[in-house]
Amino acid sequence: MLKYTIAFLKIHEQLLMINRQKSPWQGAWNGVGGKLEPGETPEACVIREIWEETGIVVHDPQFRGIVTWEPDKEPTQGMYVFLANISAQAVMDLPRATREGILALKDISWILSEDNFGIVPSIRFFLKHTLDETKRPADYHCTFEGDEIVRAEIRPLHDRVLR
Repeated sequence: MLKYTIAFLKIHEQLLMINRQKSPWQGAWNGVGGKLEPGETPEACVIREIWEETGIVVHDPQFRGIVTWEPDKEPTQGMYVFLANISAQAVMDLPRATREGILALKDISWILSEDNFGIVPSIRFFLKHTLDETKRPADYHCTFEGDEIVRAEIRPLHDRVLR
């Protein structure tokens, strides 16, 4: 089982993102999520993390795959990726500072722009595919050297991956 979850909360052509206040990726825009607690399912974790970080209640996030990565000379790590549609009423008080960082809506085209260096680097690699609900969930695997992705691949998900 992987240790982390991440969620992308979508309203029209925008996503609710957080500019991280802490490492890893301090100062970069990211989805919301966090670490699984003992005995917690990935879905329960992401629902809890969304609530804790945004105050938004999500009941049925859509599982969109996993992101795995190989940091320098460390074992492979990863997170479960979820997508949820939210209403305009849920995000009326944005941008807003929280203990985790600054929440704001960002246009998907801005997030995916090759010229955007303010996003966690792996997001540009997997986000477009995960937002396309006609695509099957996959394993989006990145190999890093330092903070740079040196190899990225989309791999089929095996049935053993727990949702």
